[in-house]
Amino acid sequence: MSEVTIRPAMPEDAQAIAWLLMAAWPVESFLGMNPGMTEEEFADIVSGYVKAEDTLYSYTNTIVAVAGDGICGAINGYDGAKYESLKKPIIEDFRKRFPGDSSDFARVRETEAGEFYLDSIGVSGNMRSMGIGSKLFEAMLERARKAGFRKAGLIVDTDKPKAEALYLRLGFKVAGYKDFFGHSMKHMQIDLD
Repeated sequence: MSEVTIRPAMPEDAQAIAWLLMAAWPVESFLGMNPGMTEEEFADIVSGYVKAEDTLYSYTNTIVAVAGDGICGAINGYDGAKYESLKKPIIEDFRKRFPGDSSDFARVRETEAGEFYLDSIGVSGNMRSMGIGSKLFEAMLERARKAGFRKAGLIVDTDKPKAEALYLRLGFKVAGYKDFFGHSMKHMQIDLD
């Protein structure tokens, strides 16, 4: 494996970031709202959100891992107090693009003020179990500390014990439960002090 570099994302990373973030999402739920849409078309939409500066998935909220000349991992995080304002442009776009019921996405509340929220993380399949996810978490948690946050949080599907084990190793603890697109999710937090 070539050396892995961790750096802030740039707009030109958008397509690679879109695919990595989508690996953590219930993409089939979104595609079910627009049966003619392909995963590639959905990735193009997400890429647009990454290129924008005012969305949850903006490159400004993202850190990437680079190995060789390609992006092999991405993590996305932001101030929980900004969740609704960063989500608004996506909700508005979804209402135009997805004629199906997108109300579940509109109603979901993943985070809140006072928490730095780690929204999505993805590592390329052939690069998993090499410590890249841990490096991305360390970099994003350091960003949160430098921004003055005292705690960071995330949600993890109760059906993903490997992901939960990673979060526990990093120091996260279960703080409660949330319903997310019909899945029971554990809300986990870590103290940053």
